[in-house]
Amino acid sequence: MDISTLNSNYYELCQKFNLSDPNILRKFTHGLDTASCCFSLASSKFFDKNDREFIYAVGLLHDIGRMIQWKRFASFSDTKTKPHEILGVEFLQNNKFMQEKWIERFFKTKKEQNLAIKLIEHHTNEYDGKDKLMNKFMPILRDGDNYANLKYTATGLQRLWLKNDGVTPSVLAKFRLRQNLHGTTLHTKLDRILQFLSRTYAITHNILKRDLLARKYINTIYDVYHKFLTQEDDELLYKECWNLKRELAQEVQKHDEVKKLAESGIIS
Repeated sequence: MDISTLNSNYYELCQKFNLSDPNILRKFTHGLDTASCCFSLASSKFFDKNDREFIYAVGLLHDIGRMIQWKRFASFSDTKTKPHEILGVEFLQNNKFMQEKWIERFFKTKKEQNLAIKLIEHHTNEYDGKDKLMNKFMPILRDGDNYANLKYTATGLQRLWLKNDGVTPSVLAKFRLRQNLHGTTLHTKLDRILQFLSRTYAITHNILKRDLLARKYINTIYDVYHKFLTQEDDELLYKECWNLKRELAQEVQKHDEVKKLAESGIIS
């Protein structure tokens, strides 16, 4: 299904919610950003047209459950409400008010529909890793999601919503162990900012790591949010951002060196 039709279907779907609500609009835009990134990654891997359009559609729909969370519960908490992944797949497979299910508007074959549902259901959760098609598309979806979140965070529109100063030792320890802090209990403003930045650790594609450095997203996130911190917390955040950029640059450089050796035939 071509991109124009997918975008049209996505807009029609999202009109079921209140797009004038900034929280709904933010999730609508996140879907578009994630889909665009997924399409670019699929293109860089020379996926065929059908696969590129498939992962684009999954990117559009992966967080539709967030809109349902906000509409029903005025919350984006997966612990206080039903998990957004489950809400999303239930909504997409429901034809209560339509002759066809929403999932059928985006994916024409049962095979594609089932794979899309599985990807959406597991895009933030563990899965057994045995499905070859899941292994093909999941890294792209997760990287697209994390990259889109970092891009949005760099605009300064992400809310801190926490007021306490300092940092929770367990949060800082996880961050320094290069763990994605999604789903971690947070207590302070600095905890929240570290959670934003930790999405960098979840990104696996070198092309996105290089782009994060080129666009200076980490610098921008620091510039936007450090002003809300005490001097002590600011100094700690600066140090962690500097280390994060250094590690990211080293990973990109190492990948490039290995790639050159492989292309030269020295390693295979």
